Amino acid sequence: MPGKPYIAVVGGMNMDITGSVTSSLIPGDSNPGKVTMTPGGVGRNIAENIARLGYPVTLITALGDDAHTPEMRRHCASCGIDLSYSGVILGVPSGTYLCINDLNGDCVCAVSDMDVCSHITPEYLEMRMQVLERAQMVIVDANLPQDSLEYLCRRITAPVVADPVSSKKSLRLTSILPSLYAIKPNRQEAALLSGIEIRSREDYAPAAEALLKKGVRNVFITLGSEGVYYASDSMYGIQPCMPGKVINTNGCGDAFLAASAVALLEGKNIAEAARIGQAASAVCASSEKAVSLDMRMESLENYY
Repeated sequence: MPGKPYIAVVGGMNMDITGSVTSSLIPGDSNPGKVTMTPGGVGRNIAENIARLGYPVTLITALGDDAHTPEMRRHCASCGIDLSYSGVILGVPSGTYLCINDLNGDCVCAVSDMDVCSHITPEYLEMRMQVLERAQMVIVDANLPQDSLEYLCRRITAPVVADPVSSKKSLRLTSILPSLYAIKPNRQEAALLSGIEIRSREDYAPAAEALLKKGVRNVFITLGSEGVYYASDSMYGIQPCMPGKVINTNGCGDAFLAASAVALLEGKNIAEAARIGQAASAVCASSEKAVSLDMRMESLENYY
């Protein structure tokens, strides 16, 4: 990574296989539609969004030993992601994410095969610690093993931002909550991590407050079509979704995290970061891809 400031992302990269129906989805049947295959993964998507927003970014992940890896390497290089600190795990297939979208572009069901990330061990990270220690910010996702997440938080002094990835994997973040600068759970993940059951809008504040008390400095609870509930020790509120055409919601959370993290790094307050994050989500939703080719600061400014 060059000497200028950069953000490091440690997390998963996979090949996204997405099926989008062209008429109302009929469960248990063969549905007409369109199938696409593109590089994806929470960590990789976040890194690409950061790169498209104009920030140098390095992605530390584990690559599979199969035909998907050359395409993922090529794609990362084409959009400005430094992948030079990521290694191939011999004999292990690449991560794969299979998603079915309904007519509105919303994910109906998905299967995630991210076993390759189990090889991102503390020992694997130790060999890459020099580049991690120089980063302005480190973003992690819960595809990493819990002991690796704990190791990173013990070693890193830069702000650490986390994406829970899924309800099951979110529990890997429990022990590192006191170390987190920011976190972006959805309702289910927030309930698990906070210990507060979320049944209505009145439960957002107690759940966020519980996470703040556990040591997280900035909390973004994503609420789907309702927007995002944000909270820090000085301000809180709901930032609604930005209006716009919705083609595909896959990747919107990754776009939100990338843009809001960049905003916080630039010194913006949490309300401003939530607004910028929602603008990034809107740009993403208007694209068929998990990362929009229109993702740039000028596009976000059109929304806010």
